[in-house]
Amino acid sequence: MTHAGDWPALPCALQQHPYYGQTVRGLGAGVKTYRLCTGGGEVGRVQVLYRRMGPLRLAWVGRGPVWMPWVAEAARRDALAKIATCLPGLALVQPDTVAEAGWMRATALMTAPSVAEIDLTLSAEGRMARQHGKWRNRLRKAQAAGLTIRQRPVNGDADAALLAKEAAQRKRRGYTALPPAFLREWAGQYRHATRIFTAHLNGEVVAFMVFLLHAPVATYHVGWSGAAGRDASAHHLLLWTASNWLADRGFSRLDLGTVDTATTPGLARFKIGSGAQIRALGPTLLPLPRFLRHPSAVVRAFPLAIRRNHG
Repeated sequence: MTHAGDWPALPCALQQHPYYGQTVRGLGAGVKTYRLCTGGGEVGRVQVLYRRMGPLRLAWVGRGPVWMPWVAEAARRDALAKIATCLPGLALVQPDTVAEAGWMRATALMTAPSVAEIDLTLSAEGRMARQHGKWRNRLRKAQAAGLTIRQRPVNGDADAALLAKEAAQRKRRGYTALPPAFLREWAGQYRHATRIFTAHLNGEVVAFMVFLLHAPVATYHVGWSGAAGRDASAHHLLLWTASNWLADRGFSRLDLGTVDTATTPGLARFKIGSGAQIRALGPTLLPLPRFLRHPSAVVRAFPLAIRRNHG
């Protein structure tokens, strides 16, 4: 595992894209990107976030690594084993798939969440055919409600009032998301890689959705709807319009984030009904510390304990 330079344009989760790394670095986190090599060739890359928690240095791998498209399973297994061995200090790893989690020698700390992903390589007709009937009916209702949809890059200052409405909604409903400072930092560095879609009715913004662009993937970030927006099913039209806009510009996937039917059942139904594919991620794993990865290392580290246990 070696330090990486330029990042290839591969499909990846938001947490593995260099824009994400640069954004959290701007917020004070440590970030390193490593090149994964087996058999003398590069098979993938992984972005690692570091934070100090008192005397501990915590490494976090979110939804990684990102694999080169031609890499076989055996090479991935080998590379994942190297990640667990090379990360310094205490490490938490969440692989992007359940299979990859099973290849790691680690303890699961949190159960595997699921994400909703819209396949933008399908035609508009194909994507609409995947929508649930009730969701499609609400989309048609929104299309007939007199809404005007507009889109542009996020402007941190101009959009502050709108984003404050989402923050208040978040606090009221008790759901979690990245802090507002994250979007301000991302938009400050990569305004071209943001898009806010707004729904207008009678001259007023009644709903909006923000997307972060990390081609060839886009990720839904935050959204808000007022009473008039909910009555008009504005979010259905916003998501449909955004999906078409992204597909027309060559994006291959829209990540709608995690699906939590227990905490946010309404949002989960919205994502599922949109025609997104639901896919399980790997659980959050705690790889074994280095000194526990080989029995002889345990003997060297704890000689007194070993002697006591054996008389």
